[in-house]
Amino acid sequence: MSQLHTAAFSAVLALSALSLAPAAEVGRPGINPVACPAQIWENGEIAFDPLPRAKAFSGLYDGGLYRMEIPDTWNGELMLSAHGFVSNAGPQGSRLRVGNPGIRQQLIDEGFAWAASSYRCNGYVPGMGLKDTMALVDLFTKSNGGTPARRVYLTGTSMGGHVTLLGMHEYPTSFVGGLAMCPAGPELFDYFTAVGAAAEAITGVQFKDPASVQSDLKQMTQILGQPPNYTDKGRQLASVEINISGGPRPFAGEGLASGGRFVGNISGAALAGSTSPSNRAVTNTHYKYAIDAGLGLTADRLNAAVRRKAADHEFRNPTSPFDELVPFDGKIERPLITMHGTGDLFVPIHLEQTLNRAVTAAGRRNLLVQRVYRIPGHCGFNAGEQWQSFSDLVRWVRDGIKPEGDNVLDDLGDAGRTFTNPLRPNDPGTVRIEPPSSR
Repeated sequence: MSQLHTAAFSAVLALSALSLAPAAEVGRPGINPVACPAQIWENGEIAFDPLPRAKAFSGLYDGGLYRMEIPDTWNGELMLSAHGFVSNAGPQGSRLRVGNPGIRQQLIDEGFAWAASSYRCNGYVPGMGLKDTMALVDLFTKSNGGTPARRVYLTGTSMGGHVTLLGMHEYPTSFVGGLAMCPAGPELFDYFTAVGAAAEAITGVQFKDPASVQSDLKQMTQILGQPPNYTDKGRQLASVEINISGGPRPFAGEGLASGGRFVGNISGAALAGSTSPSNRAVTNTHYKYAIDAGLGLTADRLNAAVRRKAADHEFRNPTSPFDELVPFDGKIERPLITMHGTGDLFVPIHLEQTLNRAVTAAGRRNLLVQRVYRIPGHCGFNAGEQWQSFSDLVRWVRDGIKPEGDNVLDDLGDAGRTFTNPLRPNDPGTVRIEPPSSR
């Protein structure tokens, strides 16, 4: 950041009062979230013990649970922590949960208060997550004897990263800065649909009815195999998943094997005609499919064969009923740092490239720093890595000193050496899917 930009930015911070006013560009006041899944919610564990030299607060708010912790030597600043996806399926799917941030000890040691909520429902609900995370600001003031925080930082992980990006766009002056870790976003579901369309073309099995998606997926799995025991068609799809999600990079192969992502990334609901708002909003028309050589399928053949699903403009436009379904316009107004792992195939790193292009097109590139980490799997940052980025964000906000980052638009084949600390075992991991003849 130049001296001129630094001075201007510091002046804006000094003159801007923290308010919860929405951006003028979004078309409607506030956030209109997609509705919660229709089920009865139960409260999980709320109370927790404070760390030494801190006070713990917890309880219920309108729709969920919250936790807060304030150090005895509070510095006047508050970090909001938005959690990631919690499934609403299974025996515990209706139980609301609230946890503590991974850098809790460092926050208290350095004088920061923190607050987190369960949200009022489980499922993929970034709109509800933002609404409920913002409610923590007033809850904090009440818990703190009527004294508000003088600075509020918005942070989140995975779906909570989507919450963070959504908040920095829809309420661009409400937070002094944001830290989005492995952030998802509306384009994530484009990726899942794109993988589903590739799986159709490779296996010959087509998603035709929302009611039969699971049986279709089971049939596909039999044809594809599972890592590391891919069939030839499985190797084709694995290569496609890696290539369209950011390209060959450290730990990408391990990421496909982690948490069942190879098959888990195949989404057929939108292709089968599901009419939910999120499935109506997704599209794969903009994807240019790529595949490694020697696997028995060319990119040209694949691009000609895949089914294309167009977005429903009613749900994917700047005045969509649901802000969380609309791609980000990049019009942020406060410092934002993102962190992403190379081996994350659940929320792939190409979403960072999409965000970068949007922020750059909006003329706000001076407000974005992106960092890459050589990590297998989803959101595997250690506490030291998280704290380094948060403390760098704080310094940026306080002193106007923009921290260093990575260029996510570069070739990612050897990315992530600057901020990964320490390098993970077996680094650099699998870079490409090898054809059968080389195995």
